[in-house]
Amino acid sequence: MKNLSIIIALIAGLILTSCGRRVPDFVNSIPDDAVVVASLHPLRLHTKGQVNSLENLKNKLKNEVWGMILEDPLSSGLMMDEYLYVFVIMEEESPVIGVVSGMNDTDRFTATLEKIKDDIRSEFKEMEGYTYIQPDEQGIVSWNNKMMILLASPDAEEFETAYWTGTLDQLYDPMKEESITSMVDFMDFHGNMKDLNLWVSSDEIQPLLEKAMPDTLKFELPVDLYNNYAHIFCDFADGAMIVTAETRFSEEVEKNVEQFLVLKPSLNEDMLKLAPGGDLLLAVSGSMDLTKLQNLVDRFDPPKMDQMGGKLEKATGIPPRELIQAFTGDFTLAVNAIEGEAMIPLEIFIGLGVNNRLIQEKLMDSLKTMARVEQQEDFFVINVQGTEIYSGIVNDLWVITNAKGYKENAEDGEVEPSLLDSRFRDFSDGSMGMYMNLDLSEYPSLVKSALSQKPGQKMWLEHITGSFKSMGASAGNYTGRFTLETSKPSENSLYTLLKMTDVPE
Repeated sequence: MKNLSIIIALIAGLILTSCGRRVPDFVNSIPDDAVVVASLHPLRLHTKGQVNSLENLKNKLKNEVWGMILEDPLSSGLMMDEYLYVFVIMEEESPVIGVVSGMNDTDRFTATLEKIKDDIRSEFKEMEGYTYIQPDEQGIVSWNNKMMILLASPDAEEFETAYWTGTLDQLYDPMKEESITSMVDFMDFHGNMKDLNLWVSSDEIQPLLEKAMPDTLKFELPVDLYNNYAHIFCDFADGAMIVTAETRFSEEVEKNVEQFLVLKPSLNEDMLKLAPGGDLLLAVSGSMDLTKLQNLVDRFDPPKMDQMGGKLEKATGIPPRELIQAFTGDFTLAVNAIEGEAMIPLEIFIGLGVNNRLIQEKLMDSLKTMARVEQQEDFFVINVQGTEIYSGIVNDLWVITNAKGYKENAEDGEVEPSLLDSRFRDFSDGSMGMYMNLDLSEYPSLVKSALSQKPGQKMWLEHITGSFKSMGASAGNYTGRFTLETSKPSENSLYTLLKMTDVPE
């Protein structure tokens, strides 16, 4: 029975520690009217980036204080083994930026300040609960034995010292119900934090938009933009940097927001099956609701839109609205390398969802005045200086490509290998997808030569592509993901990124 009690206690402890990240007390000093909160973990970033091994970076930062902190973050006296928070609040439409950090050692912190400026102690001003200095006219730095708070503003001349100290009085003695930790959404965000994080609230966006927008673009929103949030997380893993994002809408906005969400729920899989993916260098695919997009354009009526429409009609011979109505909003671009030394070393595929065949026929008629166009069954074959380009409609999908033998390869409505057989598949789970091969060694020699004609350009290109393998992204109306894969899977991605900047001049 005693052993059972011990097991139950252990399980309960594991459950409690896994329920969420502990929130340090100093986070309560972030007010609940913050529109943006960013957080980062200094010691974790210092360790992952191996910052103290980057000699060129340290040499560039001649300042004694920066050199000391880069060598040993804990020497600053701040709590570098906890998250540091940066927040933005709006005061009469002027931004105020705050930085909040836990305090480990006030003696070390004041010693760090003394290295910044001689005789700085004479400028220390004691208040009830904290000490502060105003090193310049941009803001104020304050601290006690629990935390450090910095406040600044690009419009600092609009704020008197009384504003800064009055704000600090509130932040050092916060009311729990007026703290950002009282907000359920922020606490959800806090529990999922990675190395770098960003939380955004929409509460102050509406007045900012109204102020920033020119009169020609102003419009009335159907709902108030309150209680809507965005979360962005960046994780520096071994071999890859991964950024994820999500939006959270209020019930009122969610009921009305559908008219503004122009992305369809998913990509057109039939189109991805028709796109070649054998030696993939680049792929971009998306699926949009063009009716919603047109409604947005009509509603906002951007300036010079009529001029753009006129130019488009002149180039295609088709009125803009008719052109939009001819497409479904599905599109795909795929670029593959061609083996050998072909005159055109790239195989390019363009796919577009269409509602009828008239759009292709009209454009083919326009092309006949510029190139030789021959119709072969369901495909048009365009001959441009000896290169054959295929254009055809398969399953309501208009495909245009210079892939050799594509007409025969796509007879069953798909090709092998397709994009779904390539690395693009990892980023095809949203409404938009993108993949790019960054390994220069896999590019055709003609492309490599064109990209590295200048000596300096060649060095930097090899430096960049030698560090990274690929990048990819997927996105929908509510979520997004970006991955930058490095060429060194056992090395932390932050260290790989920092090494790129640590090159001799």
